[in-house]
Amino acid sequence: MKEILCYGDSNTWGFTPTTGARYPYAVRWPGVLGALLGSGCRITENGVNGRTTVFNDPDFPCRNGKTGLGYALCAGKPFDLVILMLGTNDLKFTDAAGAARGAAELVALLQNANARFPGATAVFPRGAKILLVSPLHIGENAVSEGRFFNRAESLRFAALYGTAAQEAGVFFLDAACCAEPSPVEGTHLLPEGHAALARALAEKVRRIFPEMGA
Repeated sequence: MKEILCYGDSNTWGFTPTTGARYPYAVRWPGVLGALLGSGCRITENGVNGRTTVFNDPDFPCRNGKTGLGYALCAGKPFDLVILMLGTNDLKFTDAAGAARGAAELVALLQNANARFPGATAVFPRGAKILLVSPLHIGENAVSEGRFFNRAESLRFAALYGTAAQEAGVFFLDAACCAEPSPVEGTHLLPEGHAALARALAEKVRRIFPEMGA
């Protein structure tokens, strides 16, 4: 049984673009991923609307992903793999390069998790495996609100996150290569986007764990 933590923001939580309500588990990409991988894995979801990599949001508490990650690890351990997809909300406070640096900080925390959060049950009993996912491109239709909806910055995510993943020696996937945001508001996934992202992630996870089979 492979234990997989999906750690992210509103697109991991399952924010519906038209209503703001939450998609059912079977629609959200972590739920679809679990169904695709079958009984050989167990998915732990941890998505928060507005979550950043390492930034505090003065308007919305409890959104700092670095602060929350330790709680998620300690509550859900042990894990075989963490899928990390954060950075879009960072554009409220920094540029794409700053988001990538924040993601790299989270990767470093994960790589040191066994030492940082010791216990009879290790966070990663078989060693830390991390899949860093660069966020979606922001849609051209997104209403401009300073840097937060800066499509140009979002187009830089993949190259910067790919470099960060390579430097850290972790796995990488570009979410924008397989899914795009809703044309309604340009930032959140529709059900078909969740399904497409889950399919790409399932293929990647099977490569990480060949013993899971096709």
